[in-house]
Amino acid sequence: MKIDMPNEITEVTRRRIFDILINPTYYWTGCLTEDRFLSRLFDLSTLPSTDSRYKDARRDIMTHTISFPGDWPDDWILYDDRFNLLRCDDTCFLKFVCETVHPIVRTDLDIVNSMVTNFNSLLKTDGWKLRVVSDISGLPIFQAFKSDNTTQIFTEPTGWIKVDRQLQEVISKLRSATTEEQYQSVGHMSREVLISLAEAVYNSSKHGTLDGVSPSNTDAKRKLEAFIESELVGSANEEIRTYMKAALKLANTLQHHRTANYKIAALCAEATKSVVNIISILTDRK
Repeated sequence: MKIDMPNEITEVTRRRIFDILINPTYYWTGCLTEDRFLSRLFDLSTLPSTDSRYKDARRDIMTHTISFPGDWPDDWILYDDRFNLLRCDDTCFLKFVCETVHPIVRTDLDIVNSMVTNFNSLLKTDGWKLRVVSDISGLPIFQAFKSDNTTQIFTEPTGWIKVDRQLQEVISKLRSATTEEQYQSVGHMSREVLISLAEAVYNSSKHGTLDGVSPSNTDAKRKLEAFIESELVGSANEEIRTYMKAALKLANTLQHHRTANYKIAALCAEATKSVVNIISILTDRK
């Protein structure tokens, strides 16, 4: 039985945040139109139209916000049941808020910083905070964290350029995914991360495979298992070996999950990141 957890971000906080987002200076769509902004978070072609002339939300929104911009009030998105931003789960709401300051949506850094400062002053009462997690062309990308658990050990790159780049792509894909195919792409990119990681650390003359089979170029699982067994020998490392094998197995299993959703994709990304971080410790890169 699924138990729905109550939201921590109250309706009061959400309304106050939208008071900011309907200000013309901070308008929630930034440099995008309403339909283009929402398409980054939702599959508008699968959502119904409120106008009987159109078959889906995309055409409905385009008509009433672009063709006839005065049809709907500035805060229409807050009260649209298709998006349910007043009462959706915290993850969905925070993803929306972070998107309003994404570099593709808004490029004026002064305005972005002002918005984030205002957001955080409101979110802190409910135990949340936006923090920079990466960047695009020097412009920050924000993610929401619990205020009482904001310390991240691994914010710096590993130094394996390809691994770092692909891992960032995993995070980016997870943040923007809304469809099953997009969630599956998180798994596909996670697989590429582990392949690149294996290329970086596996040494055929030093790391013998468990079954004696010579691994192919893309056989990350066999290479990384060989690395783990060779680098973590002895009973003192048994717990680390067990953890690493479990994380690697989880990442590999979820990469090939046929029906992906946010939970599966997020677990896959987290397991992949865990493997990367621990191996970076073992190789003195952290």
